[in-house]
Amino acid sequence: MTKRILLVLALAAAAFAGCIGDRPISSGEVEARMTEAAGDLESYRFEIEMDQMVEFSNFDGDGSLDGEVISLRWSGAINLTDQSSMEVSTSTRATLAGNRTAEDTVEVYFINSTLYQKMGDEWIGLFQPDPAFGIEKVDQLAHLMEMIERSEVVVEGSDNVDGQEFVRLKVNPDNDTAYGIMLGQISSVDPRIPLMIDMNGLFERGRELDWTVWVTEETGLPTESRISAVYVAGPGILRMPPESPENLEIRFDTLEVRRFGGYHEPVVVTLPEEAKAAPVYLPDLPEDENVSSF
Repeated sequence: MTKRILLVLALAAAAFAGCIGDRPISSGEVEARMTEAAGDLESYRFEIEMDQMVEFSNFDGDGSLDGEVISLRWSGAINLTDQSSMEVSTSTRATLAGNRTAEDTVEVYFINSTLYQKMGDEWIGLFQPDPAFGIEKVDQLAHLMEMIERSEVVVEGSDNVDGQEFVRLKVNPDNDTAYGIMLGQISSVDPRIPLMIDMNGLFERGRELDWTVWVTEETGLPTESRISAVYVAGPGILRMPPESPENLEIRFDTLEVRRFGGYHEPVVVTLPEEAKAAPVYLPDLPEDENVSSF
């Protein structure tokens, strides 16, 4: 019996290492293992890096070029067992020449069914009647898994980094997911920009997107997601007055990298002292909602 169990375990390990006999591992097997492993998670940590460049061509005359470089650095930790989390994000903006124009930092904690956020120098709290829903909104790994589940996934190969084996996946998102990625990336530059663009036309004729995900063979959990995207809105896609020049163009280049790790490692969320005195507000709820537990 012991030998049989060891044989089964060896076959399972071989399957995720890339093959059973001569059969390569399928994307379905990788996805199934990811889903199972993610469902048993107690905690994890994440880092998000997004670098964007937007260029406005010919808006200030023929041959002119203006634009911005936007950088986002976002890190956090989530305890799924007690439904708590902490995260800090910093975004910076600079001219194409590299002169910094703005910087903003946001600090957020979710603990004891309350979302605490630092706004400038002040803290505010928002009570969440449903803690499960509150943690869902900040669960970055769950968001990634949902997008992958809606997409076509192809096993591209495997990589070895510092002795650790990874399965490399090519992700081809469905139209709804791809459109959501495009809208989110462009809106993060400026939420007004989509009003200047025929977004459906941009989606059909002016986009390029490449998406790769790495999964550890040991755990079946993703460690990195990398999305590289280019969107070009030119004539026929830009919504401009009839008298505008015909050679106007807006180009968006985005590299978005999400890293995950620290799986099952202890995550203890402690509210900063200055946040403990923050006013806590109730959300707007229908009259029949009961929040007496607050």
